[in-house]
Amino acid sequence: MPPKESFVPRSQWPFEEVLSDEYTRTLEVTQVYVTNVEPRYTNQLLKFTQKHLPPLQNLEHCKRIKRSKLPESGELVLTSILCACDHMDITTLKELATKHEIILDPRPVGVPRYAPKNKKQFEEWNPVWPVTYREDPRQDPKWTQLDLDTVESHMRQLMTLSMKTNNDNDNDDDDVDNSNVKAVDGSLEVYAKIVDPKTNTVLAEAKDTRHLGHPLHHAIMNCVDIIASRERQNKQQQQQQQQVEGPKRKHDDDDDDSPGSYLCSGYDVYVTHEPCAMCAMALVHSRISRVFYSIPTETGCLGTIYKIHSHSSLNHHYKAFKNVLLNDPVRTPYLEFPDPLDA
Repeated sequence: MPPKESFVPRSQWPFEEVLSDEYTRTLEVTQVYVTNVEPRYTNQLLKFTQKHLPPLQNLEHCKRIKRSKLPESGELVLTSILCACDHMDITTLKELATKHEIILDPRPVGVPRYAPKNKKQFEEWNPVWPVTYREDPRQDPKWTQLDLDTVESHMRQLMTLSMKTNNDNDNDDDDVDNSNVKAVDGSLEVYAKIVDPKTNTVLAEAKDTRHLGHPLHHAIMNCVDIIASRERQNKQQQQQQQQVEGPKRKHDDDDDDSPGSYLCSGYDVYVTHEPCAMCAMALVHSRISRVFYSIPTETGCLGTIYKIHSHSSLNHHYKAFKNVLLNDPVRTPYLEFPDPLDA
């Protein structure tokens, strides 16, 4: 029997995952009315609550009953949520309880506004008011040490290539103006590559070429264009072959809307600097799987300004990881230059 794979815990990753805001937000509370209830009257109160009070909209994660003990005597105390404060005023609530012969002493209490998305939030919010939490096994990526070494190797190659290009430009003939060969603001160039993680095959590699006159030729856009050009060539070859062999019956897997028709479905992107809004959205449309970058930027949209990769309104999300090679010497020269305006 082969040995079981060992996964590296999140705290030991050599980079940081850029989580969506819902995974990083701190406790926010919303006000509800609660009342203490004796155990023998619990069912009676719950029936009254369900039949006569407004439902707890968007608070399904909050448990209806909170159990606690008095510090002095250790006596069990049950506290039940009645309804949200903004759905009924306390006077009306008391009158309604009196009408149905229910004894209660309502008071406002803050409960967690959102359901916890991870264990950290659950442990911080649950003492405020009991909440339900089910751990999502898809949340934490599983990394072996070999996986982490592969990520660092790809990033180190890109950053080394960028510095080599910069040094070559600095050593060129003094009569030649090489200033535009660097990034638009004079910093080290932005390099990117697209990799198929299943085979660890580099499918495209490019640098920022806006200095050649086209404002949209960012490193990532150039990489996507390489993939697109290859796809166009493949389709042209298929069309030529069909002309020779004759028309074939179209199969279900030939559908242009199938997952395989997206340019970069399931691929990884490595880029030296945090992508801008244009590049981040291009990766959404290309159905990329993961993005790794080392240097955050002032206009970056995978963590700095926005988190486009996890925006709830988009129909595709991908994972993003920043600060790859954070403590590696190869990263030091990048910190001596200002951040690129856009990557």
